[in-house]
Amino acid sequence: MQKSLRLFVFATIMMFTAILPSKAESLQMGISVDQVPVSSSFDGAKIAIFGSIETKDQAALYRGEYDVVVRVEGAPEDVVIRKKERIGGIWINNQSENYEAVPSFYSILSARPLNLIANSIVLSPISLGINNLGKNIPVEGEKKLIMNPGEFSDALLRLRIEQDLFSEIPGTLKQLSPSLFRATLDIPANVPIGEHTVTAYLFRKGEILGTNRSSFTIEKIGFERWIYDLAHEHGILYGIMVVLIAIFTAWAANAIFRKS
Repeated sequence: MQKSLRLFVFATIMMFTAILPSKAESLQMGISVDQVPVSSSFDGAKIAIFGSIETKDQAALYRGEYDVVVRVEGAPEDVVIRKKERIGGIWINNQSENYEAVPSFYSILSARPLNLIANSIVLSPISLGINNLGKNIPVEGEKKLIMNPGEFSDALLRLRIEQDLFSEIPGTLKQLSPSLFRATLDIPANVPIGEHTVTAYLFRKGEILGTNRSSFTIEKIGFERWIYDLAHEHGILYGIMVVLIAIFTAWAANAIFRKS
């Protein structure tokens, strides 16, 4: 009796599994490195992000109806943008705007411009694209970036772009075949330390069909790692060491010049 019951349950599960529709499209993704080491001689790096489009509609695949967009984000941080004004002949910071959860690094990799892949109604809720940052509606109680139109928001984006921390360059993603893609990410020398999230989006006719997420870490090595850890984990000790080094440097310079 128990054996018959188990067979019945198993058959029922298999029947419902066969009835349920399988996902028509999916996206596979990998990253060429898990960690990017940063030393005193670090002047930037390039990493490869690669993957494949899996779909049952091979005809649409060969017609090139699918687009892949890759977003790379550094850890969020709070940023203050200040505006200098000349008052009484002196330049001072007279106005400022605070921004929460600003990506410390942000890069969009795609084969075509985003506006040719999807419209802002689709892109804004997921903050995909520099011009769509901070346009999504925040969830109550959640720390989210909000960027209202204005000179401060424009200044924030302009500064990040000038620092090579924000980028959106079509052509950074190549289709190696109808299903295979490869994107090249340029990492600047001033890249922030920490984990960077990589999210790939699969589009067709302006709609998101699937996503895939991974990550890599920017990490200091050697003496720079020791100094970084000391400054962030033992701030008081780091401060004392900096003061002692400054005193010793001043004493040594004074002694050298006195002899000469």
